[in-house]
Amino acid sequence: MKIADIFSHYRERMKQLDIELLISHAIKKAREFVLAHPEFEISNTQAIKIEELIKRRLKHEPIAYILGEKEFYGLDFKVNEHTLIPRPETELIIEKVLALNPKNSNIVDIGTGSGNIIIALAKNLQAKNKFFGIDISSKALQIAKQNAKTNKVEKKIKFLKGNLLQPLTKNKIENAIIIANLPYLSKKIYDATMPDVKKFEPKSALYSAEEGLAHYRKLFSQIKFPAKIFIEFSPEQKSSLSKLAKELFPKAKLNFHKDLAQKWRILEISR
Repeated sequence: MKIADIFSHYRERMKQLDIELLISHAIKKAREFVLAHPEFEISNTQAIKIEELIKRRLKHEPIAYILGEKEFYGLDFKVNEHTLIPRPETELIIEKVLALNPKNSNIVDIGTGSGNIIIALAKNLQAKNKFFGIDISSKALQIAKQNAKTNKVEKKIKFLKGNLLQPLTKNKIENAIIIANLPYLSKKIYDATMPDVKKFEPKSALYSAEEGLAHYRKLFSQIKFPAKIFIEFSPEQKSSLSKLAKELFPKAKLNFHKDLAQKWRILEISR
């Protein structure tokens, strides 16, 4: 069997890119090799492996979980069913924080998951800052710690287990930058998500009550100190999120930012 035969057999049932990535993973060669060598002879063992991977994808399992990794902000991250898959739109948070060029700040990532946000920041910020990644899931924190080590920033980040800011509430936090990509999908939006999302990604990392704002309400209520806050949200929540932020931070300055698709995606709060 040749690479070309696999493309011929599955091209009407799967995206070309998905087939390329799965073949590349199974034969342990770069995707560019797969594209350039359709005549490459695949061994029986490799063919069985490719078929297993393709069956998983046809059942809507996300490519990132099948491959066990996802790229984010130019870095590689291990992911599994205990972590949300990093999205490209979340890179906007990284850009906004980097633009601040913080120095001697406490940078806190709430709901760190795979650690993609805090690791990308620790990797790209050279000034002396303290980095914290907090998650309620021990299994997610295990993945985050592995990713920090892989990306050579494990000595810069302190990972803590707890609910939102709870692990730090007993400490006085100065020069704080709070970053949160918390569950924000309403029941209606969550129910309408693709099978790739609903069947495989952890619901606890996606769904939130109160039209998707319950987690942010609780987080905001914990922030009793001056801080710069960046959160990701769903575009239709802009009005209700603005109302919530003004209710809990009446004197704060709010700035909303659009992602590359020109959809409202990030709220920046200066408290």
